[in-house]
Amino acid sequence: MLSPFHRLRFFVPTALLILGVSGSAAAQQTLGELYATDASVKGSVVLAGSGTSVLSGSSIQAGAQAATLKLDRGGSLLVCEGTKLSLTSSPTGRELLFSLNSGNVELNYPLGAEADTLLTPDLRLLLPGPGTVHVAVRVTPQGDTCVQSLPWNASAIVVSETMGDATYQVKSDEAVLFKGGHLGEASRSKQNCGCPTSPPTLVAKAAPPPPAPVQPKPAEPTASTPPPPPPEQHLAMAAPFIFRANDPVPDLTVNVAILKLENNKVVELDPTVLPPPKKGQGNGAQTAQKQQPHGFFSKIGAFFAGIFH
Repeated sequence: MLSPFHRLRFFVPTALLILGVSGSAAAQQTLGELYATDASVKGSVVLAGSGTSVLSGSSIQAGAQAATLKLDRGGSLLVCEGTKLSLTSSPTGRELLFSLNSGNVELNYPLGAEADTLLTPDLRLLLPGPGTVHVAVRVTPQGDTCVQSLPWNASAIVVSETMGDATYQVKSDEAVLFKGGHLGEASRSKQNCGCPTSPPTLVAKAAPPPPAPVQPKPAEPTASTPPPPPPEQHLAMAAPFIFRANDPVPDLTVNVAILKLENNKVVELDPTVLPPPKKGQGNGAQTAQKQQPHGFFSKIGAFFAGIFH
């Protein structure tokens, strides 16, 4: 395995040799316009109204943000943060050669019958057409190279070592890590080989305070319920009522005067009316009357007898 210094020494003359072959004929070939806030370009550039036109043989150094190069032939390149990418074109401008020492790039453009090439210190990636190229490549300073075929990539990715004849084809929707830049150390990977995704911004959210407990309202005084009325009391009396038409009318003035009826209750009396005595029985009736006790009820009966007489 070559050390990083030897890889760099080998990579730079090789890239310069390829660039020198086509540099004289394509030195003024415009590749596309660069859109970036803090990227720098080394080589031939032309200031344009919307961006910077990058010419063949230039290199793009991205800063803290990724730089986008919109190709004149269609599609775009994404140079990830802190990555330096060199570009040159064929005399016709239809084929491109990329040189990546370390960093991350993403290629996304249509390709005709031609083929593009991407060089790393240890590997060569051939991107033949026709089809859509959608590839991500990452190279670490230790030489580990990650090649990822992104979802809509339709171009075959043929990887070979710069000092060997073996090849490795990265399949569709596949990411392969070449440890140390060797095809024999290839392994499937689930890593993202393109630009690193920014970590999500954490926003502290304070939970709203719980609502204050609702104080119960004091119970309003209610009118006291009047006690139920006492049950009605009925006065029932049973007294005999005897009426004799020939009896003398007694004087009940004193008895009636002292008679009191409370609560306006009705005194129910059961009157008993006797027929007049037969002849020869008058004295006996009077004698029986005299023998009866002169109580309260007898006086009442005598009172009513005087009325009906």
